[in-house]
Amino acid sequence: MSSLDKYTGPLYRRIADDVIDQIRKGTLHPGEKLPSERALCALYEVSQITVRRALRELRHGGLVTSRHGLGWYVQDGAPQHAETTEVAVILPDLDWLCARLVRHLAEDLVGSGVYLRLTFTDGDGDAEARALEAARPLGAAAVLAVPAGDEPSLAERYARHTGEGNPPLLLLVREVENSHAPAVFWDEQAAVAMATRHLLDLGHRRLAYVGGDPAAIEGQKRYWGFASSVWDRGLELPLDWVIAGQAGSAALRARLDAALAGSARPTAVVCSDDLLAAEVLARLAQAGLRCPADVAVASVGDRDLCPVLSTPLTSVRPDLRGLARAAATMTRDLLAGREVQSARFGGHLVERQSSGASLPGPR
Repeated sequence: MSSLDKYTGPLYRRIADDVIDQIRKGTLHPGEKLPSERALCALYEVSQITVRRALRELRHGGLVTSRHGLGWYVQDGAPQHAETTEVAVILPDLDWLCARLVRHLAEDLVGSGVYLRLTFTDGDGDAEARALEAARPLGAAAVLAVPAGDEPSLAERYARHTGEGNPPLLLLVREVENSHAPAVFWDEQAAVAMATRHLLDLGHRRLAYVGGDPAAIEGQKRYWGFASSVWDRGLELPLDWVIAGQAGSAALRARLDAALAGSARPTAVVCSDDLLAAEVLARLAQAGLRCPADVAVASVGDRDLCPVLSTPLTSVRPDLRGLARAAATMTRDLLAGREVQSARFGGHLVERQSSGASLPGPR
């Protein structure tokens, strides 16, 4: 079996990387036919499904082509003996958003000879600072980072990195003011505002919010999307109805139960994340309340779980595919020494049963 140990990622990705290495080293030449799918299955000791997925990845990257009835061939003009370029990607963790974004980014960069080296910081600022400092000695030609934590500290940290001699820095998902670093980001504040306005337009006047830590950049922007939308309608926002915490925590459940108790409860809840929304749906059921008849719910993210929850969840879907394409283009530009400008991406509301349809009147 050809060794795939030097590669990372799922099997199909490692097979694709091995073929790419053979093309670049000249073991496989432009126009040369690849071994048959059956032979590749035997070589790598994997299923035909895995081999076909690897071949599709290579075709997507412009490195191989299929000829009907004849098999797979190295694309004419495929780069050989090319130097590969490593880009450091610094992530707080591999949550659903980062995982999807990195997958799309890797797909868009695979044909460019650019490889991603992932570093996880668990949201620790000191760990991120060390990863930034290590990027240059480890040979990274550029750095991509997903900000998480206190925005002033992030701005100071990124501004230090943009000094002379360090590899160029591109921020993903979130923009950090005063950081001197370009960003390709999802407008999280606008996304939460979209979910909030949807419920307001349905007639709700008593809205609660469930989200992450509003002191951190990842929680702050989403909270302001909610709060500004409520205040723009001239509505009150009781502090007891602003609930911060992690899904599954006892503290979050206790605060939710308290907010939902009694007849003066909110008639709608906006959540900054789909997992938190799933928690809200569970607490509503525990309290004997119906969604959306008693309490409507809307969220942000549109994860795969949204359509299959007990009440299918209305959620704002981010344009992560478009964001990843832009990030790949900006990464190539940075590697070529070109300046880039920040780019913002939005999303669209996916309506499902949790937010309800028309309401009989103001609530």
